[in-house]
Amino acid sequence: MSSPPDHRFAPLPLWRAAGAFLETLFNLFGAPERLAARHTILGPEHKHILNWLRCAEALMRRLLFIEASHYPKPNIRPLLYAKRARKRRTMEFWPDRPEQWRVSFRVFPSSPAHSGGSAERRSRKAKGPLAPSDRFAISSSARGGDVTFHSAWPLAERFEALLRVHNNPAPYARRLSRRLHARPHLAAVIVRAPHELQHRIAPAAHAEIESLIEGRRRSLTPDTS
Repeated sequence: MSSPPDHRFAPLPLWRAAGAFLETLFNLFGAPERLAARHTILGPEHKHILNWLRCAEALMRRLLFIEASHYPKPNIRPLLYAKRARKRRTMEFWPDRPEQWRVSFRVFPSSPAHSGGSAERRSRKAKGPLAPSDRFAISSSARGGDVTFHSAWPLAERFEALLRVHNNPAPYARRLSRRLHARPHLAAVIVRAPHELQHRIAPAAHAEIESLIEGRRRSLTPDTS
């Protein structure tokens, strides 16, 4: 069976650069399932992994923005759906089955002060082969000061979400396009990136992304002159 065509608007070399970035994450920290199987991670390493994930997420958002800006503005009014009560369900997550994880990619980044908080709370509710104490940050006094332990699950989930976006960006780009056409000013939020990103991808790729973003932002802003 042949796979469906992969429609991408951003130049393929840029997507290959994103793929190379994800391969670097594999080499540094292992696959998402390997990361999840670690259960807990010490504070300094957790901070290091989180920094790399934030850079990868920023790169993916920038590419999604380029993709989304190519979709035409919908010629229909947005539909309003009645709010429905959400039923609480127990989800099971197993480290060796990442394809079954329920993950989501955050197209709109949270502030650094709150980054990871919601993921940590979700991981506390997860059921699976982990003891409750393995699923959230703990502080333990030691001779050298406080030692913090963090759940590996939120990091693994974010890594898995990155892979899914890279492998099939179109659904994410289409949803983002609808929001951007309704609120073009959100582009400034989406394309933000940590300063470390420019040092972790090829200079030519970084410069081309910057140029494309500037051009696509102008295409989203109506000409009022």
